[in-house]
Amino acid sequence: MKVIITESKLKKLINDKLGVDYTGDVEEVTSAYNLLNDFDECFSYVYINRKLNQYGPMYRINVDDYFKILYQESPDGNDLIVINNCYKPTEHEVMDLLGIDVLGITLKKFIEIYL
Repeated sequence: MKVIITESKLKKLINDKLGVDYTGDVEEVTSAYNLLNDFDECFSYVYINRKLNQYGPMYRINVDDYFKILYQESPDGNDLIVINNCYKPTEHEVMDLLGIDVLGITLKKFIEIYL
């Protein structure tokens, strides 16, 4: 038997069964000005602007008021993932921090669900 789970059902599963809800906590970032307060210790304005122009938008996941994760997909496979304390975790570590690693979805898919 084949079971198809749509994005809305997956979001409901995450919210209901895992007890986490990131609705409204994933933001698309297209301007370096939107990141400087959270990631100014990690990156310069010039670096962020260059990355935005090179690879397109970044995504900020607001885990709580002080804990934020920045993600940008790169065509060469070297995706940018950084926490606002400048730690660069693996994608698996991020999914574990978000409490949804048991689902086996990618960070990109997570962002698509909650964006």
